[in-house]
Amino acid sequence: MSMTPFEIRLELLKMSKDLLVSEFDSKKQSLVESWQTEVESAKIAGVTSPVYPTLPTFPTEKDIVSKAEALNNFVSQTSPEVTIKGKK
Repeated sequence: MSMTPFEIRLELLKMSKDLLVSEFDSKKQSLVESWQTEVESAKIAGVTSPVYPTLPTFPTEKDIVSKAEALNNFVSQTSPEVTIKGKK
């Protein structure tokens, strides 16, 4: 059963959202873990703890649509035609 163009666009939007949210979560987790390590080091050294990091921006609707368009452009590319030259 083939998908309709509407279903394909919907799947691309879902995929884009999932990719961007996963990227956001990964960046956020990395920043927070690094900060926690720095806080522990500061406690041990007896110095002031670092300020909480600025977290990445959560993906917006515009970001998701833009990513979906990029994915669509990628999957919509047609392969260049292969030309076979005859022997001379």
